[in-house]
Amino acid sequence: MGEELLNKDTVSKMERIPVKRLVSKRDIGIEAFELENGNLMLESTLLDPYHLIRLNIHIEPHSKTIIHAKSELANHPHAGCPMVAEKAKLLIGLKIERGISKLILQKIGGSEGCVHLRELALETINFAATTLIGYDQGFGLMSRDFNILDENERLEISKDLLKNTCFIYKEK
Repeated sequence: MGEELLNKDTVSKMERIPVKRLVSKRDIGIEAFELENGNLMLESTLLDPYHLIRLNIHIEPHSKTIIHAKSELANHPHAGCPMVAEKAKLLIGLKIERGISKLILQKIGGSEGCVHLRELALETINFAATTLIGYDQGFGLMSRDFNILDENERLEISKDLLKNTCFIYKEK
């Protein structure tokens, strides 16, 4: 019935939406947990038609240091892929601070690593940094008390940690 209301001129003026066909999809999921010892644990997965990669990272929140890292390539396109799972252990000792992305690339990327494990690790560490915002000021992990602060208060607390990471935190 709605189509009857459209006349020929109206239809010709409308932009034609091309038909699309889904050919693939990649999902990255990350969950953050506070462990009973106070540490932050992140469990993340990368899932696409060829891969199921799991990454588990523990971070000591006071020092922001990775104290545990383990990965598993449960589904992979090549027989040799699981050999890079051990590379996740190279993240142990890294601190969540400026420059960590470059270190992750050096440790688990490139021709000796895995582009997908690197991608998952980078996303996981970015989420860890978000979870730790406000921790040093006594707010706890991913604190609701922090999140309900006035925008200017949140900016003031997080500006050093997030300096130059986006337009909002651009150094002036």
